Amino acid sequence: MRKIFFCLVLCYSCSGSANEDSLNSFSKALDKTLRHLNRSESRPCNSDNSLTPSSADLVLFEKKAVTALSKKDAQNLFYDLKNKSDIPFEFSLAGCEQRAHEMSRLLLLKGITPLKAFVSVDEDESPRLQVPHPQKKGHIIRWKYHVAPVVLVKENGQLVPYVIDPSIENKIVPLSEWRSHMTRHDPKIKVRTEITTANQFDVDGRLKPDFKDQDFNRSNQESLREFKKYSQDPDGEENYLFQLQRNEERMMMIDSSEY
Repeated sequence: MRKIFFCLVLCYSCSGSANEDSLNSFSKALDKTLRHLNRSESRPCNSDNSLTPSSADLVLFEKKAVTALSKKDAQNLFYDLKNKSDIPFEFSLAGCEQRAHEMSRLLLLKGITPLKAFVSVDEDESPRLQVPHPQKKGHIIRWKYHVAPVVLVKENGQLVPYVIDPSIENKIVPLSEWRSHMTRHDPKIKVRTEITTANQFDVDGRLKPDFKDQDFNRSNQESLREFKKYSQDPDGEENYLFQLQRNEERMMMIDSSEY
């Protein structure tokens, strides 16, 4: 950066005498350049071309590290992720673990440390979570559990957990609102809510892959491509459920053969 600063000053001094207006213009341009260089040099080496939002701060929430941002910057992150065409947000029926993992990975590349929010129900005690189908009017989608990334938003002097979930939301929403959207059919439903580190993949916490594990990332992205194909097929949801049932039957046959 020092070399660039010296070259800029040298070029200006060699241009001859300058009036006050040109000096002001030069100062503003130099300030802008140095600010850009300073932010670029402070970026993590593994970040992409998008700068970490200026409002981002790393804080602790329930003893877990997470990024806190302004609401505007958090909303911009939502739009950035929603526009990732290779993440099939339109296939809300399944794949929330894969979507949440990929979104978390992309956020980390931007210098953002997310958490994850898992909501789940015990089917012996409560009905399933339920949301309107995003693409089919009058239809609904039911889940045993659902997951999406979480960041904190600086709001009225407090840090509020907000969920990033383009599969069922049009914007970032507070965690409490996100959860309530899945329980409108039965507000008294018993829902378990857990905030975990971003590397927890499944609701039971059995799988916690490293985000640098390229084999796992490739496998996860392949799953997303499969969900994308289902989303582009008019009969994709029915085909997916049929295949899911067949896989479950195979597993039951394997389990029974062990006895």
